[in-house]
Amino acid sequence: MAYGFSDTRLVFNDKQRYRALQWAYTLSFVAVLKRGTVLGAAVGTLAGGELYGAGDHWQLRPGVLWSFTVARRFLGNRPAVPFLLVAGIFSGSSASTVRDADGQRVGLHAFDAKADLSVGWTLGDAWSPYLAVRAFGGPVLWKPDDQARLGSDLYHVSLAAGFNLNIANRTSVYFDGAFLGMRGMSAGLAVRF
Repeated sequence: MAYGFSDTRLVFNDKQRYRALQWAYTLSFVAVLKRGTVLGAAVGTLAGGELYGAGDHWQLRPGVLWSFTVARRFLGNRPAVPFLLVAGIFSGSSASTVRDADGQRVGLHAFDAKADLSVGWTLGDAWSPYLAVRAFGGPVLWKPDDQARLGSDLYHVSLAAGFNLNIANRTSVYFDGAFLGMRGMSAGLAVRF
């Protein structure tokens, strides 16, 4: 179970730029396979947000989001060695947007493919701080004023730091903060069954 916030810039094919702020809640399911490969799926609600353009302001209404993840941890099986985590994520979201000026309602659909490379250290078999570099891209589909727009994130990269804290080998909490490129924050709680 997680909460997240993101702040980025979208650029559309008509050269229009929008600052996009959004909030979300997700529920994830993860399976660890032999040799440490991790498969994950998440579904959640886009809790809302805003789009700011030049003289244009839209409310991002609640919607749905989903993701699929494949990850593998390399190295770091001993305390003296840092770990390397490589992940691939494919995600999407759909929500309606409402323009403040005239109440026009238009759907917004986004898809994203992301590669994540995280390096960190597990200390005391419980706390794992890390630094992450992420590269991503995918289309944003939007049709305000009946004009189809194709957009994408301005940055396509992100630098983040975070940690995972394992509690009694059954529960863990995590925090992740992206501070360069696409900015964002997420935090969550996981329970192992």
